[in-house]
Amino acid sequence: MSGELEHLEKSLKSKDESTVREITLKHSNSERLKLRKEYKSKYGEDIINVIEKYMSSDFKVALLALYKEPSEYDAELLYKAMKGIGSDKDVITEILCFRNFDTINKIKEKFKEKYKKDLISEIKSETSGDYQKTVILMLEHDRNKNNNPDLEKCKKIAEELYNAGENKFGTNESVFIKYFTSLSAKELQLVSKEYHKNYKKNIVQVIENEFSGILKNLFKNILYGLYNPAEYYARKIYEAIDGIGTADEQLIRCIVTRCEIDIKLIKRYFKQIFKKDMVQRIKEDCSGEYQKLLEGIMSKK
Repeated sequence: MSGELEHLEKSLKSKDESTVREITLKHSNSERLKLRKEYKSKYGEDIINVIEKYMSSDFKVALLALYKEPSEYDAELLYKAMKGIGSDKDVITEILCFRNFDTINKIKEKFKEKYKKDLISEIKSETSGDYQKTVILMLEHDRNKNNNPDLEKCKKIAEELYNAGENKFGTNESVFIKYFTSLSAKELQLVSKEYHKNYKKNIVQVIENEFSGILKNLFKNILYGLYNPAEYYARKIYEAIDGIGTADEQLIRCIVTRCEIDIKLIKRYFKQIFKKDMVQRIKEDCSGEYQKLLEGIMSKK
């Protein structure tokens, strides 16, 4: 890898984006992390700092994401989401709903290491109300791993949810928070099935009717995270490129975080829902080495 490392170093410092892209796309994330480690050992500088110095624009943003450990990248996204006035609840929601508990713990560790701050304390200071209660539970506790749910228990939970929502004036949010953050995927699936059987609505319809704003978005994304993350990301990618201009940070985040997980499935959902080829649609919206880098990531096997 020594010759390749020298080639990468020379290409970065001469701002040869094409060669940098080609070398980057030859490797998986774990291999790029090894390159980053060897670069630091050989040249005494973190490749992240070199990319920051010599690359530019959206190409640089995407490249930086690719040379980071996933938990480091997520920690950085969360920090940026809470920096300044207000916070980007969409990013906070996405990361907490689409990462498992072990990954969330790694993100907490990386956040502490990188920013010398406690992630839970930071999120508490940036959020409030039922949204805060829900995300803090997701940060502090893993959900049940039960893959053999008890039918009678799930029937009772379905009834509790009905009485906490549709069957009363107003909504008892705490009941939904309790079960949406603690039940296993299989348990929540059976609860939803029993709810539909007894009350003729599915859980998504109930959330749509009983909640609004960021809390509704959070509950819906908890379900997406458990059952169909690929559809969620197909919709987020479409949202990033729909209309005038491109939400490049959102586009990069979605592609980089899923490129080694389910990008093929995301492309299938994109085609199914929007009747367009995702790669071609992004080609129309982006350009230059940035576009070629995204295309390369999406085309990797």
